[in-house]
Amino acid sequence: MFFSRIRIKPDVRDLHLLISGNGYGAHQLLWKLFSASEAGRAFLFREEIAREQITFHKGVRGEPVFYTVSESKPLAEHPFFAVESKPYLPRLVNGDRLAFRLRANPTIARETEGRKHSTRHDVVMDAQYHLLREIAAELGVAAAGDKSVMKGQILSAWRRSDPGRIIENLQRIIGENDGFTNMAVSTANQPKLLDVAMKARINKSLETWLIEKGKRLGFAVVRDVHRGRLKFQAEGYQWHPLPKKGRGAGFSSVDFEGEVEVVDSGAFAKALFAGIGPSKSFGCGLMLVRRVLPTTDP
Repeated sequence: MFFSRIRIKPDVRDLHLLISGNGYGAHQLLWKLFSASEAGRAFLFREEIAREQITFHKGVRGEPVFYTVSESKPLAEHPFFAVESKPYLPRLVNGDRLAFRLRANPTIARETEGRKHSTRHDVVMDAQYHLLREIAAELGVAAAGDKSVMKGQILSAWRRSDPGRIIENLQRIIGENDGFTNMAVSTANQPKLLDVAMKARINKSLETWLIEKGKRLGFAVVRDVHRGRLKFQAEGYQWHPLPKKGRGAGFSSVDFEGEVEVVDSGAFAKALFAGIGPSKSFGCGLMLVRRVLPTTDP
């Protein structure tokens, strides 16, 4: 395996205007760096902003830099790209602590009435709509439509009812998330309370998604015993439309980072090479890791 950093050459810097943030276009161009004879030309990639990654960067603002993990070494000479590669053979043992960054497309399978097979849903949108439906059911509201319409229907019904039970439930949801436990929200500000509860539910759902992945892929998210929470955060949710695949087609991405402990070194090594979650062809799934020293608890 090989780990590579790939930059756009100075004389073709305008290329960044075409591929920056365009996962499919970037994948098609990066594909050309790998041997056509390689079955599937297997590689993972992640796009970053060069200015944020490279000290004393002198390129154009917004210029991308790509990191790849691949079975074969990418071409060293290419008219568009400058390529730096090194062998990638991480030596892992159970108990290793690793800081990580992961851009992933988190999805969840849900059974759909009338359909034989389950369908996959965006974890973030699924969490929001499920919470809104829960609150609507408690209020006896047949909420429908998009998220903003449902929120409006809920808030309107909430103001006409006894708010105590709803407030208690939203506070419980906020309290279930380690990162939101100490967040003070005025119960008089109903829209704010609902928004914070939605963020807490989203964060909890993403945390659960990563933990479940870890159970299969040989890692566990580390808990900070001093702060009483997992060493984990998820942010940067984005929806990436794919108009060529049809109206409404696309995928979402979330940036995860934190610390994990290796619990099955063989399974985890495979995950580093094969990627985590779907949408790998669009720049998702590559987990970047670096070793950290475990702390000694008093």
